[in-house]
Amino acid sequence: MNRIVSIAAAAAALLTGGCGLTSSPAENITFEAPKNWSSSPGIAGFMQFWKSPRDGEVLMLYRSPKPINTSDVFQSANLKDAQIESRKDLTICDNQPAQQFTLRAKSESNGTSRDIDATTVMTTTGGATYFAVYVHRADTPADPNATAAISELCPKK
Repeated sequence: MNRIVSIAAAAAALLTGGCGLTSSPAENITFEAPKNWSSSPGIAGFMQFWKSPRDGEVLMLYRSPKPINTSDVFQSANLKDAQIESRKDLTICDNQPAQQFTLRAKSESNGTSRDIDATTVMTTTGGATYFAVYVHRADTPADPNATAAISELCPKK
């Protein structure tokens, strides 16, 4: 997971020189990371990362400029060393359909292997599909503020 954050930070650093390249994918939705989490710059309006003060936790937000079908995500995803723990339909933002997926996977960092849990909420609004992902170590309890944040993919009014 540290590798993911490092790659994202490096990509963000490369993109910070251009106009509009640091825009957040959250600009048109109500998504907001917990207050004490540190943010990377947005990457061209398509992705952004937030790191928790607790070890092994990260939030990621992705925006696809066009709607994506849930089944397409799972057909194209390489889920090696990952198990889908649950998959369910839900309603967010008063009446907006969404899907939630919970995965258990292995994370390699500094020669140590740990189980991680990743919860993803996916929804389409305003012609774009959003994925909010919360990743944390399986041996630590989930942060309720991060868990709540990934369901805040509502259009701004």
